[in-house]
Amino acid sequence: MPFSQARLDFDPSRDGFAFPNSFRWTEPDLVYLHRMLRPVAGPGVAALPAVGGAVSGGWRGLAAGTAVGAGLAWAGLAPALVRASAQRWPSFGLCGGMALAAAERWPRRAGLPTAELQADRLRPLLWRRQADTLRAAAPTFLRYWLSARLGRARFGDALLSEWTTIRGQIDAGRPVVLGLVGDAPDPFAQHQVLAFGYAGTDTRGTLSVYDPNSPGVELEIAFTVADGRARITTDLPTGPTRSGGYHISTRPGRLDMVFAVDV
Repeated sequence: MPFSQARLDFDPSRDGFAFPNSFRWTEPDLVYLHRMLRPVAGPGVAALPAVGGAVSGGWRGLAAGTAVGAGLAWAGLAPALVRASAQRWPSFGLCGGMALAAAERWPRRAGLPTAELQADRLRPLLWRRQADTLRAAAPTFLRYWLSARLGRARFGDALLSEWTTIRGQIDAGRPVVLGLVGDAPDPFAQHQVLAFGYAGTDTRGTLSVYDPNSPGVELEIAFTVADGRARITTDLPTGPTRSGGYHISTRPGRLDMVFAVDV
């Protein structure tokens, strides 16, 4: 199998943000979150119990969750649910917004480097770019996450297709926003990063990435595909967290799926 590689002149210590992907909720954040989710908040109220029921109780859980969700949506609880759900966490992340904003600024050489920009001034921009990535990626995230949670994750063919797309975009000189999917019980524990280099063959490879959770550090995602199954490893922190939850995956150093976010 022919080996190929390419790497853009993207340096996470210069072209990524120096501040970490961790923000404390403010009232403007909650207002923006509800505005961003308004088109899907009603359907989301109905869908989330159905998704939770399917994950925990199969088809019977799906039916029960659908009924509960329909009742909540009919009662007009979408705004309150968005706010209450957001405040489950003392802090939140804008990983997709940071990845996309960093990609848009690169390879800008005029003005301040991305690493010298301040978080507070960028917050509105990061929210807008976060919304862009969520609109582009949310259905794909949900589909792959459900498959991973239900133990039906044969992603080999899909990953090879994404591998071709990712290499094509980097070859064309564009960093690629990536969606990272794992089997964490919480669908909101998934993540987005920015790929700027690759090396490999048609069925195995590595990606060099900027992770907004790790300012200034170059990290790596590696995969192999055999017999229709994908095995993906990474030095990004995945698995159990100090808070008792999981980041992306229940297994340290593992992912279930990687895909290019079309923004």
